[in-house]
Amino acid sequence: MIHFLGIIGTLTALVSFLYQPSELATHLIISGIIFSAVTWFIAFFKRRATFCPLCKGTPLINSGALTHSKSIHIFPFNHGTTATLSIIATQRFRCMYCGSDFDLLKPPSRFLVGGKCNDGMS
Repeated sequence: MIHFLGIIGTLTALVSFLYQPSELATHLIISGIIFSAVTWFIAFFKRRATFCPLCKGTPLINSGALTHSKSIHIFPFNHGTTATLSIIATQRFRCMYCGSDFDLLKPPSRFLVGGKCNDGMS
């Protein structure tokens, strides 16, 4: 999410520079590009370490494998970026490899016994 905010900030500084060129806007563009590059590098490894609970694929990075027919993507983005944006916006995603829909806010069913949380902690 921080990476996408950095991209939005860089684009805002670029529009500001095009509207009214200044030294401050130039510094903001350069620092935004550097910030976005660093956060992309960190986000790449974080996305790569995320696995689908069902098929154990990496649904946030496109590996070039064949996608499931139920998987979706928003036109200018690939399946991995669409899943990332979906998680940021709705806390849900659909795995591009197995087509399963996951809700990150829903507690896992293995912890629910008789409507109560059974996590072994209480």
